[in-house]
Amino acid sequence: MWQQLYMKGRAKGRASPTAFELTMHRALLVNDIVHTILQNVTLSTTDVINFASTCSALSFPALNILWCAQGNLGPLIMCLPQDTWEVGDDNLIHLSREPLPTEWERVRLNASRIRILRQLIRKPGGTHSKCPPRPHSRVLHRLFALFPPTSLFPNLHKLVFEAVSDLQEFSPDFLLLRQFLSPGLEELTFFLPSGIPVHEVEQLVDTLTAQASGLRQLLISAAYGVPCQLGLRLNKMQKLNLLAIPRNVCLTRQSVTDIGRLRSLQVLALTLNGESSILEDSRLGDTPLELNALKCLVLVARRLQPCTSFLLRVITPQLSSIDIKYVAYAAPAEVAEFVLSLHMPCQSFASLGEISVQRRSSHLHQDLDLDLRSPLPSHLFRPLLKFRRLTIVKFIAMGNYCLDDAFIEDAAVAWPDIRELWFASQETDTCTVTFSAMLSLASRCRSLRVLHLTFDATQRPTLPNSDDTPDGQQNFWIEQTALQRLYVGHSRVLKTSFAPFILAVVFPNLVDISSYQTPGTSDDITWQEVAEGLRRLKNFRERDPITIAQLPHVIQYMLKRNFPFHVTPIGM
Repeated sequence: MWQQLYMKGRAKGRASPTAFELTMHRALLVNDIVHTILQNVTLSTTDVINFASTCSALSFPALNILWCAQGNLGPLIMCLPQDTWEVGDDNLIHLSREPLPTEWERVRLNASRIRILRQLIRKPGGTHSKCPPRPHSRVLHRLFALFPPTSLFPNLHKLVFEAVSDLQEFSPDFLLLRQFLSPGLEELTFFLPSGIPVHEVEQLVDTLTAQASGLRQLLISAAYGVPCQLGLRLNKMQKLNLLAIPRNVCLTRQSVTDIGRLRSLQVLALTLNGESSILEDSRLGDTPLELNALKCLVLVARRLQPCTSFLLRVITPQLSSIDIKYVAYAAPAEVAEFVLSLHMPCQSFASLGEISVQRRSSHLHQDLDLDLRSPLPSHLFRPLLKFRRLTIVKFIAMGNYCLDDAFIEDAAVAWPDIRELWFASQETDTCTVTFSAMLSLASRCRSLRVLHLTFDATQRPTLPNSDDTPDGQQNFWIEQTALQRLYVGHSRVLKTSFAPFILAVVFPNLVDISSYQTPGTSDDITWQEVAEGLRRLKNFRERDPITIAQLPHVIQYMLKRNFPFHVTPIGM
């Protein structure tokens, strides 16, 4: 297909117009109109190729769109005549002969059209034959010896360096990155390979701040197990609106302090390990970071405490999303301090819409101190109820949550627009939340789509009070059509009950019920039976909707008459 494009798209600079150009509508001679048309055919490469091959007047804008974003430089090398290159068994492109200077000209022309170089997402289990071929490093060095990257790609504004050279270990190919840096580059993502010398990192940082002064987005990560510390001169990168140092790379103290100078910063992702995690240092504690434009904050650390210290330093009146990931267990006192620290950056309580806190287990950091695994009661999380615009709340694997009905009921009032609520624990816990409280929460939060909560479903639920129903009388739970996934964690449930009937009526679009596998108990098997009963009821609804329509009244009658919870309303 690429060869077809290259051969058909060469119409350029003809002395006289073609017959098609003489007869086509004049509107197609207006660049803006042609560009608008092409925006509607870019999903089909074949259509754009056909469009580009019609005439020279249409080929240039079509070729610009086709070449605008590339996943690697293979297609560029394949612009050369076919007898100059070949694809080896390693799926790498090799030169079979030295191309002539005039043959390189087509490569240079199409390279000037590239604005974005980004790495293609590889499918799991993909083979070499399924991935687009990439140029061998010798081919890249030959190309850049003829045409330095800054002159070869004059319009490049976004670079994911792995699209040029995908390296896990340091090699001379990585040094090519410095040749791509220019004032016109706005977005840069690169990976520091293992084995990279310290002086190379320092030289890269110096070159980055000196030659890529126009950067607006910068993302740097490193190989696992090879932590790297960077001293970025952020005071010279005033245009940054996204700074992400998410994995195995951390900033020095001074670089962290300089973040406060980034007045346009909207997204910040940091790893708080090493020197930069000592944020309580007296030299820095009196210097708050005012990030008035920041909307999204991501912090990664081994312990939760450095994240708390960082939050106590920042002032972010527009912050809408917080994502925290850490490894070691946090004691209840640390969790309480962290929750309270959220009040510092979000003093108005009006902007925060999403919060996610996840402890990621690691065999390298096995924390066996049982005191750190103490229960996490409801009162630790109550300060979050002041944030009335939360739509996503996730607390994952932090410990043994011990929530109660009062907190769940208050959460339903405080977060009416909640879409996802997670209190997910990988430990077997003894939760005091009742089935009634879970039903009340999920039915009152009309936008709730995903709920992960441990509760006790062994007791007969209580019908809602009159204050919770529209007609002011004891009624049934209000039907909630948004909930699709219910993760019950270590919830207990009777082997035979009409729990699936209640769930099917209150949540008609519920499609997934999942529980943890708990050794020594049968609750996981019972919940599988509940999920199977839910699927049967869904099929039954399609076969006999009239009977299903009476089910709420039947269940309501059984609950009012105190029927045993293990009695089922209808047979399936």
